[in-house]
Amino acid sequence: MILLTGATGLVGSHILYTLVSRGEKVKATRRENSNVEEVRKLFRFYAGKEADDLFNSVDWIYADLSDYGALEEGLEGVNYVIHSAAKVSFNPREAQSMLRVNAEGTANLVNACLEKGVSKFCYVSSISSLGRHPEGKAVDEKVEWQPDDNRSAYSHSKFRAEMEVWRASKEGLPVIILNPSLVIGPIDWKRSSGRLFYSVRKGMPFYTTGITGFVDVRDVSEAVVKLIHSDVVNERFILNGENLSFKDFFSMVAKSLDKRPPFFKATNWMTEIGWRANHLLCSIAGKVPALTSDTARAAHSKAYYSNQKFSKAFNFQFRPIKEAVENAAQWYSEN
Repeated sequence: MILLTGATGLVGSHILYTLVSRGEKVKATRRENSNVEEVRKLFRFYAGKEADDLFNSVDWIYADLSDYGALEEGLEGVNYVIHSAAKVSFNPREAQSMLRVNAEGTANLVNACLEKGVSKFCYVSSISSLGRHPEGKAVDEKVEWQPDDNRSAYSHSKFRAEMEVWRASKEGLPVIILNPSLVIGPIDWKRSSGRLFYSVRKGMPFYTTGITGFVDVRDVSEAVVKLIHSDVVNERFILNGENLSFKDFFSMVAKSLDKRPPFFKATNWMTEIGWRANHLLCSIAGKVPALTSDTARAAHSKAYYSNQKFSKAFNFQFRPIKEAVENAAQWYSEN
């Protein structure tokens, strides 16, 4: 039996589909306000007529990461745990909330796993918890996170969560940590990386000079399933399909949606002014800012990521990001 957290998110829903389509028995955690119908729609997108049978095979349980008792109860009869739940925000005001969910919530879960004698724990983290290569080379699993003023609150919370996982490994819990790059795949346009597609569809004339890694969500889910059933423990793996400039990525998205690609270069000073203006206007209107100091800096950051460790260990070929974009665009056109 496998317990999966975060099953209603982009990565979690795909892990869930991959597991049950292969006949695995899965308990999936959800919160009271989670929309599992989005997950059902995803199953129908991939499985057609078989979707409802696959969806109905999932044992949905109510469990919040802050509720240790509910986690212990959910772990009854569980051999493996896949932890993909997380709070994602680039609003500095939500720093403490992200620490509670991502770091303290992960601590609760690994403690419960230790108590229940879970056989293996897989944590889906993020490349944001990794360091930057001092010479500008591709970041691999050996590059350690270094705290500095340019780190986002989200990055800090994921790093703290990883420390809880490694701590549990020292106490006897076999663990795996995965660090996917920017995950692309089918999801509601107002959530996760779906917002990138939404922005392009509305019309996005600006592009920035940043570079980062992108990965197909299907590759992430397949990697998780491979690792949870492998003999590999206490290791970290970066999951990255391609390193692309934001301009190239958004142009790819625009083409898939039959929209005009971005054509106007936004400089550093423009985005610095932009996030401050956006912050002021949103404060007056009582809205959450779409552009923050963290996202403005990230838009110009250039980072490259290596996928060689996982590719060689499992003879794995990552999908081109063009396929991930087309898959997501097809989802949007049908939903």
